[in-house]
Amino acid sequence: MKRLFSLSLLAASLLLLSSCDEIEQPVITTPNPYNAVKYGDAPTFTPVASPTKNVFIEEFTGHLCGFCPPATALVKALDEELGERLVPLSVHAGTLAVVSNPPFETDYNTEIGNIYWGQLEGGFNPAARIDRQGGISNFYVENAWEANINTQLAETPSTMLQIQAEAIDADGVVNIHVHNQFLQNLSGSYNLIVLLAESHIISAQEDYDQTPSEILDYEHNHLLRIGATGAYGVPLATNPTSNLESINSFTLPVQSNWNTGNCTVIAFVIDNTTQEVLNACEFELD
Repeated sequence: MKRLFSLSLLAASLLLLSSCDEIEQPVITTPNPYNAVKYGDAPTFTPVASPTKNVFIEEFTGHLCGFCPPATALVKALDEELGERLVPLSVHAGTLAVVSNPPFETDYNTEIGNIYWGQLEGGFNPAARIDRQGGISNFYVENAWEANINTQLAETPSTMLQIQAEAIDADGVVNIHVHNQFLQNLSGSYNLIVLLAESHIISAQEDYDQTPSEILDYEHNHLLRIGATGAYGVPLATNPTSNLESINSFTLPVQSNWNTGNCTVIAFVIDNTTQEVLNACEFELD
């Protein structure tokens, strides 16, 4: 009887563990879900007649990086030349972005930025990822940025993004709506990543080309603040077909000391196999 009881107990335990495994399967949830009850239905989008390939550049920098201002100036010049076709993001991360003695006491590090920095596996400032070509650990030095940007600009877009967004300062949120339309039949799975950046931030920056090298009124632009989707994004589609459309909406809380009038919403689609960026888009909240 004792043996039979033990076997019965073992069988029941295995059944319970099996049941628990089924119950505890991870559930994918959308972060920062849009509050349609309070703010109304998401807007409608008209598909773009002539889609273009935009290029996403992630510039890794830091306020203690004395070699970074010339690299940032290059991004600014390219942004002014290319307009909406270049989508820049400034990621403050690494040892040269740490909080230090005055005047470098402002902390621009973010959780997402630190994740992206860790993906470089030995990156340095200044460096940049361009459409994440070559995977998330691949980066380029400054003198290779323009050529790689031009190469990506010539690519045929496989997807097209549009953004509508609005800051509700009274509620401390930004409502974001991202429309995506695939333009080709694709295999594999794809994620959407949505970030918020702020420009025209005045604080200290080391610049070895200046004397003295501590620039107290330096203007930081396209600075990563937060992500509506987190660092890795949310599922967008698997094996999408041409003309497949979707709208993803978010209500994103923002900090009161951020000037939303200087903020830009950045959205891009990644291939989950290669981690490369298919296309990107930005929307200024001014």
